[in-house]
Amino acid sequence: MRPLRLVALVLVVASATAARSQGRGAVAGAVTSSATGQPVAGATVRVGGRGAAAGTDGRFLIADVPGGAARLRVSAVGYAPAEVEVEVPVGGRVWADVELSEAAVETGPVVVTATRTARDVEDVAVPTTVVTAEAMRQRGAVRLGDVLEDVPGLFVFDDHGGGVQVQGFDADYTLVLLDGEPVIGRTAGTLDVDRLAVAGVERVEVVEGPSSSLYGSEALAGVVNLVTALPAAGTEAGSARLRAGSYGESDLTAEAAVGRERWAVRVLADRFGSDGYDLTPEAFGPTTPSFTDWTGDVRAEARLGAGRLSLGARVAAQDQAGAFALDEGGAEVGYDDAGRRVDWSVHPEWTAPLGGGLRLTTTLYGARYQAETRHRRQSDGALAYTDDFDQRYAKAEAQLDAAWSGRHISVVGAGATTERLAGDRYGAGGVAPSARQGYAFAQHEWSPSRRLAVAVSARFDAHSDYAARLTPKASVLVRPAAGLRLRASVGSGFKAPAFRQLYLAFTNAAAGYSVFGATRLAEGLGRLEAEGQVAQRFLDPAALGVLEAENSVAVNAGLAADLAPGLTVEVGGFWNEVADLIETQPVAQKTNGQQVFGYFNLDRIYTRGLNAEVTARRGGVEVAASYQFLQARDHAVVDRLAAGTVFGRGTDGRDVQLSLADYGGLFGRSPHAVTARATAIRGRSVASLRARWRSRYGYRDLDGNGLANRDDEFVSGYAVVDLTLTHRVPLPVGRLEVQVGADNLLDVTRSTLVPSMPGRTLFASLGLLF
Repeated sequence: MRPLRLVALVLVVASATAARSQGRGAVAGAVTSSATGQPVAGATVRVGGRGAAAGTDGRFLIADVPGGAARLRVSAVGYAPAEVEVEVPVGGRVWADVELSEAAVETGPVVVTATRTARDVEDVAVPTTVVTAEAMRQRGAVRLGDVLEDVPGLFVFDDHGGGVQVQGFDADYTLVLLDGEPVIGRTAGTLDVDRLAVAGVERVEVVEGPSSSLYGSEALAGVVNLVTALPAAGTEAGSARLRAGSYGESDLTAEAAVGRERWAVRVLADRFGSDGYDLTPEAFGPTTPSFTDWTGDVRAEARLGAGRLSLGARVAAQDQAGAFALDEGGAEVGYDDAGRRVDWSVHPEWTAPLGGGLRLTTTLYGARYQAETRHRRQSDGALAYTDDFDQRYAKAEAQLDAAWSGRHISVVGAGATTERLAGDRYGAGGVAPSARQGYAFAQHEWSPSRRLAVAVSARFDAHSDYAARLTPKASVLVRPAAGLRLRASVGSGFKAPAFRQLYLAFTNAAAGYSVFGATRLAEGLGRLEAEGQVAQRFLDPAALGVLEAENSVAVNAGLAADLAPGLTVEVGGFWNEVADLIETQPVAQKTNGQQVFGYFNLDRIYTRGLNAEVTARRGGVEVAASYQFLQARDHAVVDRLAAGTVFGRGTDGRDVQLSLADYGGLFGRSPHAVTARATAIRGRSVASLRARWRSRYGYRDLDGNGLANRDDEFVSGYAVVDLTLTHRVPLPVGRLEVQVGADNLLDVTRSTLVPSMPGRTLFASLGLLF
């Protein structure tokens, strides 16, 4: 009897298990905005005790749901929650389309850059701006520069490419990341933000103020992070978009993404090009060369047990062609200027829970950037000049996140990097310069209540080329009342000497001047003297000390108040004090009248400013305006002006004593700036109007006193207005998106001073999303 009972028990259990599996089904669907028809990425969907998050295409899949009638509950930040009744077929799948209406009260998106942990932007105590993929599409942005130029307080300026200026600092001082890893390949300190396509980017996070306590060097002014995303389980999506515009500009993008329960992948290809343009037809050659830029990007993820293995890989290549002329013996000789750039990066990452609220993330990252320039004489094709540059970067890092409780979260991590340069301007004697670095960082966040959050962090860097650094930071967020947020932070930052400041050995064959890094100065100057090229020395390189890292102390503070439903006002201020600023100074004069330059720790500067922004939302309309006041000054110049020892020479040739009121500040900084934007959504149409104005800023020194004080030493202020119109047409499968736009509607140009501003440009694009 016992065997029969055992068999009967097995049959009962098997029958119950089969009945349970056969009595369940699945719910799939898509979440979209009722106003725009756009997918609502990240929407939370729950049914039958189970849940999922909508992917970037708005789609979701929930399996193992009890069969029969069920209620689908959907919610998302910025939208009113919705409920939909569905009938779940046993052993099958039901599809549900859910439309969400915009809510009157919105909170910010999630960010990771500010604290290395996921946080709502309203819960971050440092100045942080997020630009979502939807906002980028509405504006017609195709490159990172298109996105950053509309961010309040930021400026994209011309200096060996499009550099981003944050809190009055040059592009050298802002770290640019892709999914949290550094983008390499700077020219004279500038990382050209127009190298980076924003297709496939879920959001761009901008953190202002020193972030060296988490990210080390190059983050003295702030961090810009491009964050990508993968589709949700059970979803497939694709898109193809073609854009054409003035000056032969074109952009072609194709993207495909698939998400499954245990894996997801997204593949993207982009081709961006232009015929260039010429703002000075009286001069030989174009203002901006023609170019073709290719980008390929792959993001993938696999769930292995409780862990997650992810991979990011990117490759980009650009070819450009321009021309210029030189005066040779009184005759104008034309040259072709051809350039090529190739860069790639690969980023595998493993994340696994360890139990007890612990999570370990280990990361490997490798990147390479290669650029070459060739000048050939047009008359006979002879090669006149070559310049090659090759940078390699590798990194290994481990980060441990610990959620001790709802009130205490800690992050600790450590890593190592190695970097190597090669090229015509480096590697004197056949030896390519290299550097190694080890680092460790820690952060603790304490939230005793919803009204108070405190974060402290610190990072220790040990580098092969400069002294070890410890950079701490502390921040606090206070909510004294509903709708009111106060934030403050104080911290230090540092900027390590760049490779060019240490190892550069360069002579401009056309102009005749020479520049040497700190480690190459004595050798390079000695070689020029042996060749009889030095007329006189200004100082002895042997008397100079080791080049030190620049360091800063900064304070940021501000408040945000929700004055009424849909109406928010934000005000803030910042003050950065920087010591040991690295500058170029002449060390000798050559027999041709030109100079030899070296790099030294010389100046102390400060940047300080005030920001204000107002945002109003009602229905499908959002209007925002911002203002920034900025002072960026050299302490030594301020002291000399106060002492009355600085003079300027007017256009009439007269010398005049200058006061502090005559000082225009550091070159390239506008004391006043305004941005404004308005977005209107009506049905399936969207209109986006943006405007930005900056006051005049110093550009050059014509009277030899080292600062801008005369009107002809400034770039006059200007305003730029952009307009983009978008209309979406539903299709049986997916939708068609038509977009037209005009950048720089007022047709403003500064032909020689702002070469990246070609005047009014028009564009149109057609996109298919499915």
